[in-house]
This record gives sequence, structure tokens and C-alpha cells, in this order.
Amino acid sequence: MTVTRGTGPVRGVQSVASRKASAVDLVLHEIRRSILSGELPPGQPFTVPALTEQLGVSHVPVREALRQLEAQGLIVLSPSRSAIVTPLDPDDLRAIYRLRTTLEPELAALSAPDRTDDEVDALARMVRATFGQVPSEAFWQPHRDFHAALIEPAASAWDRRTLTPLWDASERYTRLVFDPVEAPESFARHRAHAHDELVDAARSRDPERVRAAVRAHLEDNLATMLAAMGAVRP
Repeated sequence: MTVTRGTGPVRGVQSVASRKASAVDLVLHEIRRSILSGELPPGQPFTVPALTEQLGVSHVPVREALRQLEAQGLIVLSPSRSAIVTPLDPDDLRAIYRLRTTLEPELAALSAPDRTDDEVDALARMVRATFGQVPSEAFWQPHRDFHAALIEPAASAWDRRTLTPLWDASERYTRLVFDPVEAPESFARHRAHAHDELVDAARSRDPERVRAAVRAHLEDNLATMLAAMGAVRP
């Protein structure tokens, strides 16, 4: 993607002015789409005024979206109102998931035999709360809460300290690939089904089934993200 200097257009970024959703969510989605497609390549600078003009919205949602994207590690903002896309690294993602697939399936399996009916029902309610309505940016925290609950009560304080930065790091990639603003109804159906399978495994109290289900879930997510990242030009 070519980004012109000054206030010129950011070619490839599409106007979101006529679409239905909150302006901030739409701006977040469009910037993610542009990053993932390679239209905003890693390391490529772009200016906030140019982005505002191209998106067809005011500077307020653009600035808020960019602040959120910076907090998520997807872009880097400068005081001069320019920004660059943070480089994405498939090897980095593989390393993150190698650690997650070492810890999370085992902790979930250790938690399985002692999980009560109420705890399993709580997991099911968390899935409904996360995916039961058309998702927005607000969906990410309940999604993380679900995965944290899945490893309780076996997880120790050290397990949680280890996994928290791994979840932070992997969320940078999952926010790009699993975007709830794009085709939100189908997103909700597909992701709810994937998480319902984890709840069904937890309900079995079978450690081997739980271990296999969590591992398969993580490996499927990794494969999906790596495939999507293949479109990102270095």
C-alpha cells in the first residue's frame, strides 16, 4: 500500500461513513483489515489526517481507534500525528502458542475432575455472554475471562503470571484475524460453536478429553492466524 505524505489519501483504506456500527468499531475494523491485507504493511508510516479523510469520518473516532490499536500493540503513534504498523512475526506467534499449548491444556485437564456442575454452567453462560449477541470491541474481555476460567482451579498464581503476558501477546494477533465487525453474525456462530466444544469437554470431567479439546482449539487458532498472516507483505 502506498501512503502519501501530508494529507493525501491512504490508498486501499475504504470509507466507513455509510456503514452500520459504532464509528470507533468501524475504524478499528478497517485499519485491521488494511493491516492484514497488506495495504498498510508492517513498518509503513501513515498520517492521521490522511486516514481521517480516507475513512470519511471525523478525527474523534479515528484518534480513539488509534489509541486503542496502540494499546493493543498493533501500531505505534508519534507526537507528530503519524503512525506506523507494528511488524507481525509468524515465528513470534508460533513461540507464543508453543508456550500456551504447553500450559493451558494441562491446566484445564487438571481442573476437569473437580469441576462442579455450577462451574460448568458458568462456563456455558460465559460463552453466551461473549457470543450471544452481535459482538463488538467489548467482546474481547469476556473471551479472555472464559479462557482464564477454563484453567481454574488448577492454575497457580505463577501459572496466571506466566499466561497473562502470553494472552496479551497473542491477543495482538487474534484481534487482527478474528475481527467481530466483519460479518458479525457468522463470526458469532462460528466462534460460539468452537467454545461450546470446550464447554462440552469440561462437562465430561474427562481430563484426556479436556486436554485434547483445549489443544485442538489452540492449534486451530494458530493455523488460522498463520494462514491469514500469509497475506501480510513484509
